[in-house]
Amino acid sequence: MRETHTSFSPSSTPVDDHPELIFHEGDPTLGHIIWLIFVGALIYGGLLVQASPQDYRERIYGVGGLMVLAIAAQLTLRYRSNVAAVRLLAVGGWVFATYAAFVGEGVRAPILIAYPVILIFSGWMLGVRYCLGLLVVSCVAVIVMAMGQQIGIIGNLRPATPAMMTVVHLFVLAMTATLTIYLLDLFRERYREERRLNEEITRHLKAVEKREGYQRALIENFPFMVWLKDEQGRYLTVNQAFVKSFGWPSAEAVVGKTDLDIAASNMAATARPEDLTVITSSSLNPVEELIDIGGERRWCETCKSPVLVDGRVVGMVGYARDITARKAADAAIAESRNLLRAVIDTAPVRVFWKDRRLCYLGCNAAFARDAGMAHPEDVIGRDDYQMRWADQAESYRAADLAVLESGIARLNVEERQTTADGRETWRRVSRVPLRNAQNETIGVLGIYEDITEARQVAAELEWHRNHADCG
Repeated sequence: MRETHTSFSPSSTPVDDHPELIFHEGDPTLGHIIWLIFVGALIYGGLLVQASPQDYRERIYGVGGLMVLAIAAQLTLRYRSNVAAVRLLAVGGWVFATYAAFVGEGVRAPILIAYPVILIFSGWMLGVRYCLGLLVVSCVAVIVMAMGQQIGIIGNLRPATPAMMTVVHLFVLAMTATLTIYLLDLFRERYREERRLNEEITRHLKAVEKREGYQRALIENFPFMVWLKDEQGRYLTVNQAFVKSFGWPSAEAVVGKTDLDIAASNMAATARPEDLTVITSSSLNPVEELIDIGGERRWCETCKSPVLVDGRVVGMVGYARDITARKAADAAIAESRNLLRAVIDTAPVRVFWKDRRLCYLGCNAAFARDAGMAHPEDVIGRDDYQMRWADQAESYRAADLAVLESGIARLNVEERQTTADGRETWRRVSRVPLRNAQNETIGVLGIYEDITEARQVAAELEWHRNHADCG
C-alpha cells in the first residue's frame, strides 16, 4: 500500500472537496490510459484511411486531433502534474468527441458513448464541479446536434463501417474497464488507509485514556487539594480532597466554575489577581495563607504554577495543603522555646552547651555577660580559644572532652576563670553529656555559678580562725 500522498501547488489543485481522489504522483496508470487513447485513435485512423480518406476526411481530422491530445497529455503528465494532465484529457476528450459527433452521424454517432466515460472520469478524478460542468455542456451539445440533425445540417456524412464501430466500442470498453479497475483499486487503498488510520486513532485514544487515568489517579492520591484552571480562571479538574474541603458533590460539579462560585467572596476577590500574577511571573514559591474551608478558617500552604503548551501559558495548576495542625505545633514549640529561654536567662547560674567539636551552640544571658558579649547569639560558633578566658581554654576543653568520651557527668568542679574585665574569679561547674534520641552523645551541657565571694569569705573565716588559735 502506498503511504505517501500527492501534494499539489494551489494552481494545480482540483476545485473539489475531495482532492485525495486524484492519481498519486508517479502512478503509471494515467500514463497507460493516455497511451491507450493514442493507440485506439491510431487504429481507428488507420481504418478511416484504409476505407476512404476522401469520405472520412473530417473524421480523420478528429482522430489526428485526438492523437495530438494524447501526446500533449503525456507531455503534461511528464513535465507538469497529474491534475493538469487529467484536466486536459477530460476537456480535450469531450471537445473531440463532440466534434466527431457533429461531423458524423450526430446523436446517432457511436462516439457519443464516450460522454458517460468522460463524465465518470472527470467526476472521480477532478471533482463534482468538473462533472457537473461537462454534464451541462454535454446536454446542450446533444440538444443542438438533435436540432441540427432534424433540420438536415448534421448527419449527412457517410456512416462508419462495422469495423470502425467495433474499434470505437472496444476502445470505449477498454477505457471503461481501465478506469473501473483503477477506481476499485483506489477505493481498496482508501479503505485500507482508513482502517489503518482508525486503528492508529484508536490506539492513540486508548493511550490518552490510559495516561489520563494515571494522571487522575496521581491527582486523587495526593492527600491535599489539587486543581487545574484555564486562562480565564475556570476549573478544569479538581481532586476529591478539594471536593470534600469545599462541600461539592463531585469533581464534575466543580468543572467550569470559578472562585466566585466555589469560595467565599473575600477569598475569591484575591484569588484571581494572585492567579494572574502567577501566570505572568511563572512563580513557584509556596505561600502560607488563611483559607475559608467548610466555614472554618484554616492555614494552608499554597503553591501555584503556570501550565505551558508550546511555550504559551494555557492555564495554571496549584495545590493547597492544610497546615493548621503544623502551625499550631510550631506555635506551641515556639512558646515552649521562649519559656525555656526565659527560664535559662532568669536562672541565677550560667548555662552553656557545646557540640562535639567543643564549639558553643548557645548560652544564657549571664554567660554572655561573663564572656563580654552583648547577646547570647554572639557566642555561637566560637570555642574557648576565642573567649576572654583563652589562657584557661586547655583545661576547660580537657574537662569537656572527658565528659564527651566517658559519657559520665562531672559535677561541682571548682575552676578558675578570667572575666571580661580581666579579673580572676572562681566558679563551680557541672558538666553533663548531651544525648539525642538514639542515646548518642552529641555535646556537652555546662552549668556554673560564681563562687568567688564565697571563697573569699571562707578564706577570711579561715584566716580569723587561724589567728584566734594563735592568740
